[in-house]
Order: sequence, then C-alpha cells, then structure tokens
Amino acid sequence: MTPQVPVPRPSYSQARESLVKAIPPRIICLLACGGRDCRYEGPDCWRPGQQAIQGLFSSWVTHDIVAMARPSTYLIDRYNIIQQFKQLNIKSIINMQLPGEHAHCGPPLDPDSGFTYSPQIFMENQIFFYNYGMADFGVSSLEGILDAVKVLAFSVQEGRVAVHCHAGLGRTGVVIACYLIYTLRVSASEAVHYVRIRRPRSIQTRAQISLVFDFARLLGSQLTQFPSLSLRHGAAFTLHQYLHRQSLLLHGPEARSLKYTPKIVHFLCSQLSALALGVASPPHAQVELDRRTALLALQRTVRDTLSLKTFLPILRDVRRPRGRASLSSSVGSLTSWDEPFGFLMRKREVLLNKHSYSESDLSKIATNEETVFTQHPALLRDGVGFCNGTARQSHDQAWAPVVQLKDQCNGRTEGRSPIHVTKNDSATKRTKCRAKEPQGFPKFRSNSELHRTQNKPRQASVSKAIARAMAQQAPPNDRVLYRAAYLQDELNEQECGWATLAMETDPKVLSYLLWAWLEKLKEPVLNCEDVMKLTPASGDNRDKLQLLHKVHTIYCVLRCVAILTAQCPQLEEPLLQRLIRALTKRPPEEIGRYASLLELLRDATHHLQT
Repeated sequence: MTPQVPVPRPSYSQARESLVKAIPPRIICLLACGGRDCRYEGPDCWRPGQQAIQGLFSSWVTHDIVAMARPSTYLIDRYNIIQQFKQLNIKSIINMQLPGEHAHCGPPLDPDSGFTYSPQIFMENQIFFYNYGMADFGVSSLEGILDAVKVLAFSVQEGRVAVHCHAGLGRTGVVIACYLIYTLRVSASEAVHYVRIRRPRSIQTRAQISLVFDFARLLGSQLTQFPSLSLRHGAAFTLHQYLHRQSLLLHGPEARSLKYTPKIVHFLCSQLSALALGVASPPHAQVELDRRTALLALQRTVRDTLSLKTFLPILRDVRRPRGRASLSSSVGSLTSWDEPFGFLMRKREVLLNKHSYSESDLSKIATNEETVFTQHPALLRDGVGFCNGTARQSHDQAWAPVVQLKDQCNGRTEGRSPIHVTKNDSATKRTKCRAKEPQGFPKFRSNSELHRTQNKPRQASVSKAIARAMAQQAPPNDRVLYRAAYLQDELNEQECGWATLAMETDPKVLSYLLWAWLEKLKEPVLNCEDVMKLTPASGDNRDKLQLLHKVHTIYCVLRCVAILTAQCPQLEEPLLQRLIRALTKRPPEEIGRYASLLELLRDATHHLQT
C-alpha cells in the first residue's frame, strides 16, 4: 500500500496564535512585521528569486496564479508594477485583506479604500479588482471562500491572476489551495503541501488548515453529477437539490445560461443533437476539451512537485484501467492524472501482435486513431496525446506496418503489383487479390449539391440510429452499461470528466446516461401533482408546461426529441413514451395510462420543430 500524504501542520503554535489575538494591532505591526520598516512592504529583505514581480515579495504557485505581498502606491510607481502586470499577462488582482488592517506597517493607507493602494489604479489599466476580506490569521465562511474560489477560477480563464493579503502567505495560500481542490479534485493535504512547496510558510494557522479541509469535505458532497445510492457518492438527490448545488459551483456565463437547467442534461442533449444533425461538437464541448488540456498540464505539475518532495510516490508508465476497479487504486488521488489513452494503446498493441489480420481489425486500428485525434485536435497540445514532433514521428513509425499491410490488401502499394496470397497446402494454386477498378465520380453543378447528395443519406441513417437508441425500452447490453459506469465515475471523481464525456460518440451510451440520470433522481421530475396539472390535454399545452418550475429541464430534452422526430417521424411515439417513462419513473406497462401527457408532449415537440 502507498503511504498516505501526511496531514499538514500549522506554522505557528497554538500559544502564538492566542497571543496574536490578544496583542493590539499596533504592537503586532511593530513586533511581528517591523512597523514602518515592515519587511513585507518592499524588496529589501527578499532575494531576486523571491520576487516573481520585481519589488514585491511574490511567488508563482501555478503557471497562472502568483501569490504576493500587498502592493502600495509607492511600490506601484517606483517599480512600475502596472507595466509588469501587462507584460506578464496578469489580468486580475484578488485582495484578501479587510480595509484598515496593518495600518502601522509600511506607508500610510489610502484614505478612500482603506488599503495601501487605490483599486482604481488597476481598474483604469483594464486589470480587474476583487476583494474578499478575511481577518488576519483568521478564516471566513465556507460560502465566502467558495465565492472567492469561483471568481479565481473565472479570472484564470481570462488571464493570469495575482492574489495577495498582507504578506501573501496565510489567507492567500488558503484561497489558492481551495482553488486546487475545486479544479483538480486533489485532497486537502495535497493542496496544502503543494502551495507550501511553491510558497513556503503558507497557510499558517490551525483554523486556516481546518478551513481547507472543510472546503474539501463540502465539495466532496456537492460535486456529484450522477445520483447514486452508494456510500462513495452519497445519497440520491432531487432535481431541485442538483440545481441548488449547481448554482453554488458554476460561475460566469455558464452559471447564467444553466440557471434552471441541469448541466448534465444540457450536455447530453447537445451531444445527441449534434450527432443527429451531423454537425460539429457543441461549443461547450470544445470548451471542456480546452479546459482539460490546461488542467492536465497543471495536474502533472502538481503531481511531479509532490513526488519530488516525497509526498507522493513517483509514478512511471501507469495506465489507468477503465471501470469502477480504477477507483480503488492504491496510488492515491493522483493516478487519474496519467495519459487518458491507455485503453486505446493497449488495444493497438494487441492488434499489432496478431499473426493474421482481417479487414475489420485494420479498420479498428485506423478508426480509433482517427476518431480520437482528428475530431479532437485540442488533445494534441500541452502534454495530452502526442505533444511534440518526436512523439508524433515515433507514433507514425509504430503504425507504418499496419498502414502498409492495409494498403497491400487493397492493392494500393506504390511501385508493386497487388499482393499474392499463397495457401500452405498447395504451391500451385494461387489466388490474386485484384485491385478494384476506380469508379468515376458523378458530376455536380455546385459544391452544395455534392454535400447534400453525399451527406444526406448518412445523416438520416445516423439520426435514425440515435432515435432508435433513445426509444429503446429494453435494458442495454453489458458493453453500454460498462462504458456508462466508467463515464459516471469520471464525472463524479474528476473535473476533466466533462471532457471525457465530450469525446463519447456512441448514441447508445449517451442516451442511456440521459435516461439513467432522470430515472435515478430521488424524486421523479414529473410527480403525480405535476401530471394532474398537465392533464387533460386541452387548450394551449405550452401554457400548461409553463406552470411547472421544471419546464426548462423538460424543454431541454424535448428539443433533442424534436430534432430526432423531425428526421424520423415513425419513431415519435416510442421516443415520447420513453421520455414519459424517464420523467415519471413509472414502469413501461403503465405508460399507456398517460395518453393525455403524451399528447401534450407531442404538441410541444411539433411547436419546437416549427
């Protein structure tokens, strides 16, 4: 068994913490900091390596977040800190101080803001300013720290971020450690140790360490995406409870657009609609893939840093197995940070080691490779997949025999005639693989006509397959259940699980996940009272749906159904019956009782098609 990451200890003793609370602030500034000659108010006491921003005691904790001591108007002017921010692409500054604190350290406070600088200085230079005050050597509420972490996560998407308190150690370290837990799903011990490695003496008191652990426990119960009755992911939840959790965790435009719609339902419906229409992945799927690239790079940095300091074992060539068995790995919470394509590479190795090949084997190799790396080019950057020319070259060399063999079987080897296959029992009888005659291409008057002629039959067949998969009433096969269980674990365990879901293209798996999420809720989306409000189906059915506070969730699924039924009208009734079964959580034999509800949903579907 791998030893657990040691629990971090406070930098200060309990006696010192109690003494700090009892001593007046003026004496604290004089004895602990130095008063007007405070060592945190300038660069005199710090080496150049301790000044990521020249003139300030500062350190890069991650590639995008710098922890620093508080700046002052004097330092901003003398060391041209605004220009340094622009050169380093720092777009936001987060202040963890309370106005008026440490008034006896360094230069006098700004009379308007109560800080050592005016926030207007940064905002006039297009640098966002945020203030989440926390008492010195103290903590804030979990709701306050969660708000600060969400703003930090949003700011990192816009550019680099500078976080400071007085010295840039205690409260600053707490926020950054909680950010790592929020984004990377690391444990509280790992987050604290990593921040302390990058910024020594960070997260100083027992209360601050306890806040980080409390924050990790809070997220552990809030991040679950799929309802489950197991102890690992907690008890099942209702739709209202999920939306409440979602409102706590989401931020920015995503929080506004998904205020009343579950993210998982919106994500799955968008994926199914895109597959049915034959269009590119939705924008939010590409956003998740880009986020995965950045998170994987940060995860690898954190893992390597902790391994170097012996907080974690060094992981070499570890491939994460698929399925629930991977969750019980003994190498800690960082094993999921390895390359995500272990299964694909193992499958390729099995096929390459076979003594004989069929056309299906060769197509499996090429299809898996092209699907993963062609449809998702974002995975080829920043340490994900094949990230450099050398790796790409070695990959091409490894695949060369397979490509050559496939070309030979198709009679396309350059400079040679088609390969002859000789039977072992007879040297005289030979059969020749004849190359197929190239077929002439039909003439089209325009590119649009060519596109319409080539894609329309295939698109219709794909839409029909997706509609059948969603309308299926029978239980899915073991392969679909196995893949769906793996994706559920990815979503519940990792923030990168959304990117893994974005790469899923099997409509059977996606439709099963959608129906399973709705059916596993603690309470049905449409209970008996809701059904009574909606039936009998008379008048304007759209007005009836608006009476429900769950209308956004229902319409989200109905839009996907409307896209499918527009292309496959014969499957409209089975699809709507399957939808009713998922919304009401009733068995298939009882769906016939909901004729009025079926008619109402049919009218709403037709309205969405117009």
